[in-house]
Amino acid sequence: MSIRTCITCQTPFEVTPEEVAFLAKISPVYGQWKFPIPEPEKCPNCRLAQRTVQRNEQFMYKNNGKISLYHADSPFKVVSHEEWWSENWDAMAYGRDVDFSRNFFDQIQDINLQIPRVNLIQVNNENCPYTTGTAYSKNCYLINCSENDEDCFYGKLIQSSKDVMDSAYCYDSEFLYECFYVKKCYNCRYVYYSQNSYDCSFCDNVSRCSNCFLCTGLTGKEYHFMNQPVSKEEYAAKVAEAMKDIAKTKATFDEMRTRRIYKYANIVSSENSTGDFLTNCKNCIESYDMNDSEDCKYVTVGVQVKDLMDCSNMYIKPELNYQVMGTIGTYNVIFSTYIFHSQNVAYSQFCYNSKDLFGCVGLRNKQYCILNKQYTKEEYEALVPKIIQFMGADFGRFFPAQHSAFAYNETVANDYLPLSRDAALAQGYRWREKDAHDYKPAQGDLLACETCGKNYKLIPQEVARLKGFPAPTKCPDCRQIARMHLRNPHKVYTRNCAKCSGPMNSTFAPERPETVYCEKCYLAEVY
Repeated sequence: MSIRTCITCQTPFEVTPEEVAFLAKISPVYGQWKFPIPEPEKCPNCRLAQRTVQRNEQFMYKNNGKISLYHADSPFKVVSHEEWWSENWDAMAYGRDVDFSRNFFDQIQDINLQIPRVNLIQVNNENCPYTTGTAYSKNCYLINCSENDEDCFYGKLIQSSKDVMDSAYCYDSEFLYECFYVKKCYNCRYVYYSQNSYDCSFCDNVSRCSNCFLCTGLTGKEYHFMNQPVSKEEYAAKVAEAMKDIAKTKATFDEMRTRRIYKYANIVSSENSTGDFLTNCKNCIESYDMNDSEDCKYVTVGVQVKDLMDCSNMYIKPELNYQVMGTIGTYNVIFSTYIFHSQNVAYSQFCYNSKDLFGCVGLRNKQYCILNKQYTKEEYEALVPKIIQFMGADFGRFFPAQHSAFAYNETVANDYLPLSRDAALAQGYRWREKDAHDYKPAQGDLLACETCGKNYKLIPQEVARLKGFPAPTKCPDCRQIARMHLRNPHKVYTRNCAKCSGPMNSTFAPERPETVYCEKCYLAEVY
């Protein structure tokens, strides 16, 4: 194990023998030459920030008459999804020879600044014009990081679900409102950290429950109100009374949550894994928001992934990737962003159904390309080694932060690792000041956010779905921010179990007041 000092934040960090072995495994081979990827110069957090500063998944703007991730002052040419996929332009037209007198990152950025950018990131959606980071979904609105959904509105990380609104981290569920981190739930409202439950409201940490209201920590129960069993008739009467004052009921629910017992982390059916929000994972270390994955380290958001390190937003069976962000179905990809159904790709962005690419942008169905120029297999395998040698110390580094299309505070990097304006600028990131807006007071169907003042309207589907709940008093952005506060920061601490005093790796900082149990004590208490 070696101890290094981060070149950005000066924090010491370790590089384990397992990480060194992974780097040897992922190091690319071109022709007969293998090019070892060096040990990282930055700590895991700074690597995460530099990677995810490439991803805006929440803030949208009007740009060239389109709803876009890119502000109107962006230097990128923004086009619609239909235009980007049309035959009206050819990414190969922007190809160029390698210039061995200029920085290679700058040459990639030259193409980036000239090639069209799709306004939102989508794959095979139907009628989802205001979603980004979404795929294989239908009739959805303002959701992100989601796949295989239908009729879902306002949310993040909604997977294989239907009729979900104002919710996040929902899997295989249907008819949800204001839910967070639920699996296989049906017809639930304000239900958090729960699974296999239906017809529940204002519940936290329930499993295999039905018809429960204002309950926490229950398993296999029905017709419970404030954790007490009641008759079906009494349940209906108590729920009707509680629904007369939603604000009071929500306050009661929030207070109940502070008194419940918490598990060390949200890790379910997983082996040898640390982090948070892990389900059916094996050997996933310091990883977050992952399902059905194995042999990963420092991965944030992964669905059915394997053999990854330092990756983010990886979906549907990517394998053997390093320093990659935003993919579907990739194999053997390094130092790249937004690569879909492709393999053997390095230092590339926004490429689909391709393989054997180096330094390319926006290609579809291509092979053996460098800087968007076509080569033969033999030419490709001869030229790439020369480029890597020319890159010198840059080989093994991610794209420079200043080349990102976004300011730090527009991206998920700021969600995971918040920085002040001055700190972000000092680390080489950009910062976007808020646009001046002439917000109006609420009147009629025009609402005003109680937090930021932004005006918003309810969409017809939202009105139909509220079903007795009052209209939201915050805009969609502020509602999403509030939901994200329901989870712990992406950090693992060593602390002791509140019951047996044994050491455990937990996402709850030692000084926090919650009652936190280790796995064994938690299961004994709950089940």
